[in-house]
Amino acid sequence: MEKARPYLIEGIKELGIPPIDPFKLPYLSVNRSIEEFSINSVLKNIKATGLGNYIIDKVEFDPAHLSSVVRYTLPWVYMEMEYDVLGQLLRIPLQSKGFFKGNFTNTQMVVKCTKKTYERDGETYLRIDKMSVKGQVGDGWVKMTSKNPEMQFAADLISNFFNENPRAVFDAVNPIFVEFTADLFKAMANQILANIPVKELFKEE
Repeated sequence: MEKARPYLIEGIKELGIPPIDPFKLPYLSVNRSIEEFSINSVLKNIKATGLGNYIIDKVEFDPAHLSSVVRYTLPWVYMEMEYDVLGQLLRIPLQSKGFFKGNFTNTQMVVKCTKKTYERDGETYLRIDKMSVKGQVGDGWVKMTSKNPEMQFAADLISNFFNENPRAVFDAVNPIFVEFTADLFKAMANQILANIPVKELFKEE
């Protein structure tokens, strides 16, 4: 993981590996609902800075079962995006369109996955079969600016509620956060693994 850091930060276009710092996503739609949090949103021009500063706490790999566990910490992540959101967070209605900025600190993640092999063009490749993610964000702040100045009060209501109650908000949204993160990580990992044969992944230096 440490040797891969510079390649992950810069990305490898030939292997379909996008840069992770900054990580950019042009478009994302999120439609989820749980007991204390529901959201229907469109996010555009997402930019996350700080993902390359990960600290690897522990790595476990079982070659016999092709399973692995990675525990890591993100000291800080700064995010910017354009948003259009409708939903409910605890007792706060979510209805706003505008621009989002936020900084999140001490995010601790545990990623578990199992893999399968498959053959393509005479080579053996890996793909992620199952993946689960557990995560907890330590702290953070957000600022939301409405596209319509007359609706800034709604953006401020959401921002102020978050900034005054970050732990309660993190706990409420955590089930959706880990589900989305697992889906994203699995898709990205399979995109990368599809370009690297197993013999290249585990070859001797």
